[in-house]
Amino acid sequence: LQAPAVGGRMGAEQALQQLLAQSGLNARRTDASTFALEPRPEAGALNLGATSITSQAVSDTSYQPPASTSVMRGTGTSMEIPQTINVVAAQVIRDQVPRNLDDALNNISGITQGNTLGGTQDSVMKRGFGDNRDGSIMRDGMPLVQGRALNAATERVEVLKGPASLLYGIQDPGGVVNVVSKKPQLQQYNALTVKGSSYGAGKNGSGGTLDSTGPLGDSGLAYRMIIDHEDEDYWRNFGLHRETLIAPSLAWYGDNTQVLLAYEHREFLTPFDRGTAINPATNHPLDIPATRRLDEPFNNMQGRSDLYRLEVDHDLNDNWKAHFGYSWNRETYDASQVRVTAVDPASGTLTRKMDGTQGAITTDRFTTASLQGKVQVAGMQHDLVFGVDDEYR
Repeated sequence: LQAPAVGGRMGAEQALQQLLAQSGLNARRTDASTFALEPRPEAGALNLGATSITSQAVSDTSYQPPASTSVMRGTGTSMEIPQTINVVAAQVIRDQVPRNLDDALNNISGITQGNTLGGTQDSVMKRGFGDNRDGSIMRDGMPLVQGRALNAATERVEVLKGPASLLYGIQDPGGVVNVVSKKPQLQQYNALTVKGSSYGAGKNGSGGTLDSTGPLGDSGLAYRMIIDHEDEDYWRNFGLHRETLIAPSLAWYGDNTQVLLAYEHREFLTPFDRGTAINPATNHPLDIPATRRLDEPFNNMQGRSDLYRLEVDHDLNDNWKAHFGYSWNRETYDASQVRVTAVDPASGTLTRKMDGTQGAITTDRFTTASLQGKVQVAGMQHDLVFGVDDEYR
């Protein structure tokens, strides 16, 4: 490109226009120190300006958490939110294969295990606050009554720490845990997993999982079906763990609207194991093998649970989004146990009593509606969330 010499006092933009006067090019400023050269529009031609597209790659094979999470009920990224949010990513769950929520949250600081009710309930203490069935465990932002929240339908686990838990109503100031479910996908995917285990002499287990998802036609409708079964001996000298999960879901992805309808059915049999007994003379556990139970083979919890979820998301425009969610879940179980009440190490005598629960039923109904948006005020972007929740437990 050759251009005539330019002389005199003028700005950079003026000088460039003179240099390019006969070249068929225009100069466009892109920032304070950069210009872009573009072809000059011809008569009758439609000239489109430059288009900039920014996207974030989503990889479910990374240990890094996603850029944004759902636990804050907003659209901002985790880097922009002034709260402590930790995520157990999908790939971490696949690699570690945690047996329950307590195992998965070993990856998160400030989390300890509380009273698991004989190994039958999730009990998560966040920064020293929490217990089993305290209402702080969510499934896709809606509360659960199921004793065990983690299953084969789990995609990842999010933890919101601190008093921001009040975003979910009356909560302890330690935080909340949000279990995010696997959603139907418009790309076909099928996986079959078979597993086996062995512990000690004669302690064996087996199980399998089917996960299938894909489109139904070309209208934006997709399905997902997850079936999981486990059957294994307990690691102590007697006991059996058996669990079955069936989780179908449907989703419709429109231009501005997404609708999700999901269901989970779970049946379970698990040992109700209070652990060993304490020697009153030493205030330490009895000097017996860790595998030896002091109760009876009928010490177990057997039951079933059902969870229904409906979620609707609608983009009102580029800056505002509406969300509606409804869930209904119920768990019913029978629990039998012989409980150790006293120990006499000198005579080798145990004092025990019968205890149990028959026909226990816990139900939760939850409805949420929210409006999320972005506004520019004083040269800064502000993320706003307005919402209302209604719960009956």
